[in-house]
Amino acid sequence: MEISLEKPISKEFTVASTRNITEIQYVLTELLYVPDERLKLVVVLDLADYLLEKFSKPDYKISFFYSTQNGILTGFVICQIDDEYKSYGKPCPTFGWLHAKNYLSCKRLMNECENFVRQNNFRKLRGPVNYPKLIGGIGWQTEGFAAPMMSGVAYNDPGSNALVYLKELGFKIDTKYSCVDAFVKIWSKGKELDEDIMLRFLPLEEIKALKGQILKLAQQSFYSILADASGGQSRFEEIMEIFYQASKKVKILNPGFDPQTYADMPGFLETWNAADLENIVSTSIFAFDRGSGELVGVLMAQPNMFQLWADEPLTHMNVDTVIIKKEYAGRGIFSALHNVGKTLSSAVYGYDYYEGTTIWANNDRAIKSIFPHSSPLRTHYVVQKRILRK
Repeated sequence: MEISLEKPISKEFTVASTRNITEIQYVLTELLYVPDERLKLVVVLDLADYLLEKFSKPDYKISFFYSTQNGILTGFVICQIDDEYKSYGKPCPTFGWLHAKNYLSCKRLMNECENFVRQNNFRKLRGPVNYPKLIGGIGWQTEGFAAPMMSGVAYNDPGSNALVYLKELGFKIDTKYSCVDAFVKIWSKGKELDEDIMLRFLPLEEIKALKGQILKLAQQSFYSILADASGGQSRFEEIMEIFYQASKKVKILNPGFDPQTYADMPGFLETWNAADLENIVSTSIFAFDRGSGELVGVLMAQPNMFQLWADEPLTHMNVDTVIIKKEYAGRGIFSALHNVGKTLSSAVYGYDYYEGTTIWANNDRAIKSIFPHSSPLRTHYVVQKRILRK
């Protein structure tokens, strides 16, 4: 019997932090999971551009960590503190884009994130929050992997054990989010629209002019209570850029559509007659008080930009945000925004897939309003951990 006197090869494990964009692009190209391979390069470059922009700000707190074992890449994660991100109304560090091939990689990467939190004098860490939201989204996906890749909605490798690893590391599930097909059908049981409310589709420049009112309405409505509120100035600008890019590809596919078909739908004919079909943003619809002109409701959806980048027709819509001013609840605004918005965009512009995204399980009003008309498509979870002092 032969006995080897050679020492076993040690499994050298390292974790590094880098701001070198070329190095980051290499890590992302090697490890990042993207459901549609055609879009991987687009996502890698967009994420790299985002990181480069954040690295250029001296006061912005962000780190990119990656791990290797015997010189082979095994994982990466991004940890940051974004001033516009709030958890239950308070600033909170987040981690995102987590990829870990094994438990040790996850442990070492998350240790670096926890040290990042301590160094910046915070005591809580949440994630995944994958900035920018357009290509990343919020939460770890556990169900619905057969649904189409949708911009603004989080995705991850269905075979990954990272969520299991996070639980073993002391992270606890804090929030559940659902995506649903709530926006496929007309809400036949919708209330009559209050006669004091008018609905309008608007050109992009007019939406931009409403920026102050839209942000104020959002802040008054729910920013202080949401588990994860990543809105604010930069989020608004991101959505405006999406509308601008999509406008180059959106076309009127049914110019002969007869609006009288929906004459019995509350608000439809008036909204149709006021719309400039060649210039409006067809994925967002606004509600105003007829007397004061005040903005009192908005359904702001986005075309699926992944379709645009894959050079496909724009037929998918991410219904991202619905806000109704509290004092105007119960006046049929939500149902009317949904029905009129969905009908015009599908009949005239060809949208045929509507997905209500990132619906917080604890948002009773949203659950009661949307779920009776829908069925779940995807499920995501956000975890958090209390970080102790060392």
